[in-house]
Amino acid sequence: MKPKGKTPSLLVQSTGMPEVYDCKKATNCYRCKSSIRSGARAFKIPKAQSGFTNKKPCCRECFSQILEQTKSDIAVLEKMLSGD
Repeated sequence: MKPKGKTPSLLVQSTGMPEVYDCKKATNCYRCKSSIRSGARAFKIPKAQSGFTNKKPCCRECFSQILEQTKSDIAVLEKMLSGD
């Protein structure tokens, strides 16, 4: 039997997909607290809090670390799936 609908990504299953955006005003990264200057390209990462989803700003370096961790998590899951 074929599953219904689109196959979900682990990145979007519960809180939504990260998005790229250009900062309209200077802000701070939610992880490292470094300044993200106005006009710089950054990322908004959905964070579930108190039943609501809020998109927190994230600098490129922190997003890169998050992406690497996600890749590592997926590699572990793929290994589990293959039975090794």
